[in-house]
Amino acid sequence: MDESIVKQTDISRIYRIKNIGIQQQRSFVIIDSTFKILDYNIIFKKIFEPNQLPNNFLDSVYLQGNQEKHAQLMSIVTNNFTGPIEVMLNGRSFVVIQSIALESNTFLLVIERSLKTQLIESELNFVNNINAIIMQEDGCFEGKMREICSEIDYLLHTYTTFTYLKKQEIVLIPSARFNIQGNREPRVLSEEERNYHQQLLTRRKMLEWSSLSQLAIHNETFLYAVQHHAASCRFIPVYSSNDEPIGYFVIYDVLARQGDVSDLDFYEKLSRIVKLIYKVEMHEQQIERLTYTDPSTNLPSYMQFLKMIKRYREERKNGVIKIIEPGEFSKIVELYGRPAGEELLKELGKRLKMVSSSENSDIARFTSSALIMYSPIEFQSIIKNKNSIIDHINEPFLIEGQQVYITLKAGIAPLEETSQCHDSIRFAESALTKSKIIHGTQTTYHLKRADQDIERELSILNHFKQAIRKNDITVYFQPKFELRRGRILSMEALARWISPELGFVSPAEFIPIAENAGLIRELELQIFEKVLKWQQQRQYEGKRSIPIAVNISPDHFYHPLFIPTLKELIQTYYADPSFIIIEITENMGLFDFERARAILYKLRALGISTSVDDFGIGYSSLSYLQKFSFNEIKIDQSFSQKIDELATQTIVKSIIQIAHMLDMIVVAEGVETLEQAIILKQLKCDVVQGYHYSRPLPIEEASNLLDEQRKNP
Repeated sequence: MDESIVKQTDISRIYRIKNIGIQQQRSFVIIDSTFKILDYNIIFKKIFEPNQLPNNFLDSVYLQGNQEKHAQLMSIVTNNFTGPIEVMLNGRSFVVIQSIALESNTFLLVIERSLKTQLIESELNFVNNINAIIMQEDGCFEGKMREICSEIDYLLHTYTTFTYLKKQEIVLIPSARFNIQGNREPRVLSEEERNYHQQLLTRRKMLEWSSLSQLAIHNETFLYAVQHHAASCRFIPVYSSNDEPIGYFVIYDVLARQGDVSDLDFYEKLSRIVKLIYKVEMHEQQIERLTYTDPSTNLPSYMQFLKMIKRYREERKNGVIKIIEPGEFSKIVELYGRPAGEELLKELGKRLKMVSSSENSDIARFTSSALIMYSPIEFQSIIKNKNSIIDHINEPFLIEGQQVYITLKAGIAPLEETSQCHDSIRFAESALTKSKIIHGTQTTYHLKRADQDIERELSILNHFKQAIRKNDITVYFQPKFELRRGRILSMEALARWISPELGFVSPAEFIPIAENAGLIRELELQIFEKVLKWQQQRQYEGKRSIPIAVNISPDHFYHPLFIPTLKELIQTYYADPSFIIIEITENMGLFDFERARAILYKLRALGISTSVDDFGIGYSSLSYLQKFSFNEIKIDQSFSQKIDELATQTIVKSIIQIAHMLDMIVVAEGVETLEQAIILKQLKCDVVQGYHYSRPLPIEEASNLLDEQRKNP
């Protein structure tokens, strides 16, 4: 503003008005007698686009060709006219409400938005805010409805609540304008209240004030609205797209307005908004149910279980984690189909919940075949009492109309303050793995030393892989002696491993690890190749060679390249197949009789002998002898250790007689005393093997022993 035009006294007055204008959100502009703009406040500037502020007020005003308004505006300069005069600025409706004459032929015009513009902008803000509420990803239904009630109040200057039924409860949601302290928890409805609320949902007209007083849940908000001069109220019921009632708004108004068409249109839009929010809420709840509930068993999902455990950890609750799996699950699925397996787990979950009700346990789906539980009981008390809940589940399960008895495998680990949740679950799973190895219903408890066992297994596996890659596994031979003449008839090749880092590692440790890691075939092929090299060297040196037995695992036996690889190695080393014995264990799983018989036939066609190891401890000993033609059977060492017992002698004698009738050689394993050897000889056993005769020997020592026997027949 040019100070030569406006006096200093006016300047202070102008800036005072300017500040008041900003506080009241009013625009003002200072003009001269020619309507040239000399100054303005920031509110006026916002009306126009950046860099488009006009120099002359008349140039910016659109009077819609109304000469009367033009004359009124012109009279402001001379007569200090006090409006209002409606004008259009930048396409929006404004009102010049006052003009103030300043000195030096300058004038201040006070401008504010017209009511129509305010309504349009308010509705636009309402729509934008509602859209933002709808798009909230982390907001719940009740939180969103509270915000909508607040937006209605801001737009209409009312007091709004929303009431809806939530299962068996009724929930009242007040807007933020209700400054009410206290507890507004959901209430369980009486039958009378429920009936009355159903009536409210069908009413679309204004009700008497007394109607609200009949509902206790509305008393507080009703009284608050009355105290703040509410003169009327309106009920707006909201229905879902299926015409099911969702809830209703109660809008308290300080004005006794009469509803018109625009009101109905607004309420219809409001109803559609609530429907959309409700639909989104139902969809999110369905997603949550699918996420946190297993649909097949209706049990909590593993994710929900983790959430519960996390909450218990925050509450510093100790307890135990149990993982339970039906031992016959895979067989039931194979026989009856996946739905039968799901039904088995569902029923198992019910029974576990029933027998553990006193423990207040939580049960959830863990894997496709197992359930997981949390029980708030002391781990040490379980170990001390040896009282597992699975021992109480011994009634048969009804599957496809058939009563089926199942065994249960369980692994239990502590959940303590010092342990992480995922560690406790891992420990329970490790314990379950051990239970699954043992026949029948079995519970295994995770003890601290189990951690050391796991670390040991991982260390062995890592170093064993390196040993296989470097071909560091050595071979020992344990002789098998003919009882009648006392001569070495054959030998068994045994894997031995001395690790540079771990030292001597027992085969009882690394063989199972190799099997689980899928390395057993590679190990056995290395053993087999070293046996063939030894036999080839003996042949080149003109020394006596004898049959060597090599143990073959089930995975290797059924491998499609088992026979082709044997043939290739035999040809490579020019080996005599008659000096090769393939040993398979009785419990290795020869249940695929036709496939096993075909493999044994190919071995026999190659001239390779076969032997069944650990005979007598499986479920199908006699069936094996009937279905397969082995050259040799090896009676398990458990019989040799109890051979002094009459019952054991009777069993062993029967085995020997049957084997001889089938033209098989009988070998007794684990012979450790002279007395055992004498009894076995009396029972007509052919061959013995054990520490009484010889321990497993390095290849060089075994060769020397064989050479000495040849010198001293």
